[in-house]
Amino acid sequence: MKLVSSWLIAVLLCAGTFYGVDHRAPATRRWTIDLKNKFDFQPFDRPITFRWTLHQDVVFLPPDKLIVYQVNRAHGPVTLRPRDASGGGGNFVLDIRILSTADGHELAAMHLTTSADSSKVMATRDGRFIVRTGEILYLYSANFELIASKPLPLLRQVQEEDWQVDVSPSGAKIALVHQQIFKRNHLSPTSEVKWAGAEVEILREEDLQAIKSFKLPWFLASWSAGEDALISTKPAPDAERSTFGLLDFNGVWSPLLFAWYSPSQPCAYHAAAVDTRLFATYGCGTLSVFPQNGQVVFSLKGSSKEFVGAVKGNSNELAVVMDRHFTKMDRAANLVLEFVRPLRIDVYDVKSHKGIFSAPVNGERVYYTLSTQGAVAAVDGTSLTLYQPAR
Repeated sequence: MKLVSSWLIAVLLCAGTFYGVDHRAPATRRWTIDLKNKFDFQPFDRPITFRWTLHQDVVFLPPDKLIVYQVNRAHGPVTLRPRDASGGGGNFVLDIRILSTADGHELAAMHLTTSADSSKVMATRDGRFIVRTGEILYLYSANFELIASKPLPLLRQVQEEDWQVDVSPSGAKIALVHQQIFKRNHLSPTSEVKWAGAEVEILREEDLQAIKSFKLPWFLASWSAGEDALISTKPAPDAERSTFGLLDFNGVWSPLLFAWYSPSQPCAYHAAAVDTRLFATYGCGTLSVFPQNGQVVFSLKGSSKEFVGAVKGNSNELAVVMDRHFTKMDRAANLVLEFVRPLRIDVYDVKSHKGIFSAPVNGERVYYTLSTQGAVAAVDGTSLTLYQPAR
């Protein structure tokens, strides 16, 4: 997980081709709905013109619900009112739709005031979920009733500041990381950048009460929540951003044994928990899945045409987005620009290492989620489709 402002920076990634999925085994489409016609959503591959245009996703809500959400500007003129923690004067709305996984019909809807900076919805456990709007976190029950809230106050003393939020694989813990960035000269991309230390809080899911908190003397360039630790880059000056480890809830960091990388390939590298006991590292033409103390249980390697763009998993399956990179010539600037486009979603069985099915992708970006039963829900453009293995 990175600071929101970094999402708008174009990143050049290396490419790779992976083997293992039988692409002749397409997924079965259980149902498809058009989000624009049904809910007046914008296409999920809309141009990224502002940070809020990235605030959208699809999330399984076990056992039988699916959440799809998107932030948009409020329709019509907005009455001026004082700014509050949820996002101010109502210029932006977080539109949340809860759907049945059986056929996609709408079960409930929520329309929450939010800000242009931060909005997110994440499943926790037992059908509960959290919603972040602006500078506040809400916990809702499986019946969509508000249970608890947690403020995420900003000091507003620096140029860049953010609270980052993630949920552990079991949903039992919620991790918060507060970071501030100081820049001496924001007009010069080569100027010295100073980062403040990170503040970390671990919350108990059922009431959003803090159970652990600690401070770090350095920033976390990338992190995500594991069950009993954060998976993060090393919180130290000049640390290699492709080396990942476990940051326990006492603030002690130790390297992951199998979180290796190739220093000769300057491409993006990522690490995350895919289950309560399994971690995944991917980038630079490789993907590896392994327990904290043990041998690699699943891996993919490739050559030069395709690479892994995203990974989501559970104890039995992995859902992997395969990307392809291509170039375009900007004749006005006389520059060759590189772009990344998703090709498909491949679902693997972790134990057998065999491909289960592939789901196609047609848009510029894809948002997807994997259920505990191995189904995939994906938003491609304006279409939301639920895929499952062919019988």
